[in-house]
This record gives sequence, C-alpha cells and structure tokens, in this order.
Amino acid sequence: DLFINTTYRSSAENRAPAGLYYVHFPEPPSTSRQRAVQAVSRRAADALAGVSNARVRRVHAGFERRSARTEWARTYSTFLSNSTFTAEWVTRLWSVPSEVLYPPVRPEVLPGAKTSVIASVGRFFDPKFGHCKKQLDLLHGFIDLERGGADGWRLELVGGADAASRDYALAVRREAVGHAVSVHFNAPRSLVRDTLATAGIFWHGGGFGEDPDVHPERFEHFGIAVVEAMAAGAVPVVFGAAGPAEIVRHGVDGYHWHTLDELVSRTRELIADPARLAAMSASAQQRAGEFSGHVFAQRLRLAAAHALR
Repeated sequence: DLFINTTYRSSAENRAPAGLYYVHFPEPPSTSRQRAVQAVSRRAADALAGVSNARVRRVHAGFERRSARTEWARTYSTFLSNSTFTAEWVTRLWSVPSEVLYPPVRPEVLPGAKTSVIASVGRFFDPKFGHCKKQLDLLHGFIDLERGGADGWRLELVGGADAASRDYALAVRREAVGHAVSVHFNAPRSLVRDTLATAGIFWHGGGFGEDPDVHPERFEHFGIAVVEAMAAGAVPVVFGAAGPAEIVRHGVDGYHWHTLDELVSRTRELIADPARLAAMSASAQQRAGEFSGHVFAQRLRLAAAHALR
C-alpha cells in the first residue's frame, strides 16, 4: 500500500508500508522566540508523556502542538516538492531529502492577437500578511517606464481582493490614477483570460524586497500564473528568485529582474525589438508545455513505483 499526502503544511504520520508526500511548502522557519517556545514545549511534552490523568493528557497535547517536532517526516519514504526552492526548504526544515516535481498546469488561455499590454495577475495581498504580489512596486516600475516613453503600452493589474487587504488594494488604485494603468479587483475569469490572451508581456514581482532566508514563505514557491501567461504567449519578466526563476529561462523565453530599474530596462528592450518579443513569445509557449498534466502524471507514476520498492 502507498499513502500519498498532498495537504499543505500537514504533519500527519504515514502508517502505510510506503508513504509519498507532495510538498507545496513546509512550515515557515521559526523566529528566535518561536524556537524557544518550541524547545520548552518539547521538554514539557517529554516530561508528561505516559501520564494517564485526563487533565494532564490535555496539557501534554497542548505542549505537543507547540513543539514543532519533525519526527513524523521520517515515516515517509519519498518527498516530492513543487520547485527546487521548496525542496531546499524541505531539507532545511524537516531534515529529509526531496525530489522536484513541478505541478501540472492546464492552459485555459490560447494566445490571441497581441496588443501593447503588460499584464500582472495575482491577488492583492497587503504586505503585512506576507505573501504580497508587489503590485504597488510593479506600478512604480511602470510609471518609470512611462516617463521614458512607453510607446503606447498599458499595464493591466488583475486579481482578487478582500476586506483584509482593502487599504493596500485601494492604494494601488489611487496611485494608478493619471497613468496608462487599469486595476481590476475580483474580476471574472473571462477578463483574466482576455487579458492574458492579448498581453504581449507578463510581469511578476513576488518576493521583491524580501529576504529568502528569513521569510521564504513570501516568495512564489512555484508560479502557476507565470506558466498560464507563457502558455498564452505573454513574455514573462519575473523577479529572479524561487519558482518563477526556475520556470523562466533567462534570455530564452523571458527575463529575470532584481531591481525595478532592471525590470524597466528589460521591458524596454522587448518593446523596442518586436522580433525578439515574438521569438520569446514562441519560446515561452513551448516552455509552458513542459509543465503539462501528462508530464506530471508520468513522473508521479515513476515516483510512486520507486516509493513502493
């Protein structure tokens, strides 16, 4: 028998003869205060282990929840991660090796007639909640692009927004006023499809300004939206870290950037060279095909067979 766990941040033990865990991302690394709490909790849980009193057992369970043990990880025979970035953190935090199996992306958008549109698709998360898509930074980059002459190009920011991130989302909309920028909150999927189908360039900023050693959870661990944009023929210009940097081959089917100046300069190169833009668009579509459901299923079957040996 083979038990397959695909639950995000699960610490369930495998009780089958073989276990395979597909990791979206492990627990974020602890702060120094959290590590101290975990250490004290582990000692307290060990001291109370085996006590039969019901009240003490409840106290023991509380300490166990705070102890952040990783012994459960050794009950699995195989770990698969959605990117090399994630796999490295699996080893750092859980002390187990992990192979990489990129998730499947089923393209919903076929390339349409390309227009002078730069698209960015992602939820409007307030930075205080961690996983911000950096729309405000991308907007500032576009304003710099405009100042130097954007040749009629527009920026389309599309994504979900909720009440918790209202202030951030509205700040993006306010700063977009007076510029060739459209901001779409909670847009229907049809608008997302139309935007990607006609966009010539796709921007992604997840992780910009963050420290990967301190807050890896603030980075894009894979980047499904990047693959969807590439499948639609939009040339990706992505922040050069974590999942998107693995998806996009720099200089082949898109570009990596590390500063807003670099984002602007790389974009300007594409705008000024339609032949390069077209060639990279074709390459991006081909690259997106490497993340198909067929490829994923084939590799998953091989991993499952290996786990059962």
